[in-house]
Amino acid sequence: MAKAPSSLHQPIPDSMLVTLARYRAKQAVLEQYRAKGLRPWWDCEAKDITKAANAYLQQHPELFAQAAESVRNDPKLRTLAARQVREIRRNQRCPS
Repeated sequence: MAKAPSSLHQPIPDSMLVTLARYRAKQAVLEQYRAKGLRPWWDCEAKDITKAANAYLQQHPELFAQAAESVRNDPKLRTLAARQVREIRRNQRCPS
């Protein structure tokens, strides 16, 4: 039986998952605004877009799973996640 690549089992930093999930929520909100005929950055304030994106994220927790899947499937994101995990572990061993 073939072994799964070790990179598939690497931990993903929470900060990366939150950032990607929030990005997708914001994109979904912007798309909703455009569907209503609004120009998001002209007709709405950034704080309103952010509030709507946070509400969208609370209603759609599956965005976190999609973010994790994106990291697992994208070699660049996987590399970035591994680098962040190494840095987090290094900082835990020898705090400054």
